[in-house]
Amino acid sequence: MSARRATFLSLLFTLDLAPGTGQDELHAHGEQLMGALLDLEQCNADFTDSTVSTDATAGTLTVDLLILDAVEPAKVLQRALDITRTAIHAAGGATPGWPTVNEQPDHVEMTKARDLVIV
Repeated sequence: MSARRATFLSLLFTLDLAPGTGQDELHAHGEQLMGALLDLEQCNADFTDSTVSTDATAGTLTVDLLILDAVEPAKVLQRALDITRTAIHAAGGATPGWPTVNEQPDHVEMTKARDLVIV
């Protein structure tokens, strides 16, 4: 067993939706994104516990991730943005105007989680 540092991130994105996009389409894209994140978890050992939530009324999508082993906040955020962007592309989405660490998503919450014991 070994302890690993973990940081929880919650990234909120306001979506630029095509005119006429319905609530069901937004929620379906959230499900596709969740599937892509789970696929990425299988081949990347540096993050886990992905979740995706959508708010069709507000036109927002939230991605929660637990980033492992990175300590510096800018590196944690960059890794989370990289993972999220890769998953969006895998789910068929586009990312024009994607934020950098300096141009963060609409809202970011970052919390150091307890050290995890990996069995």
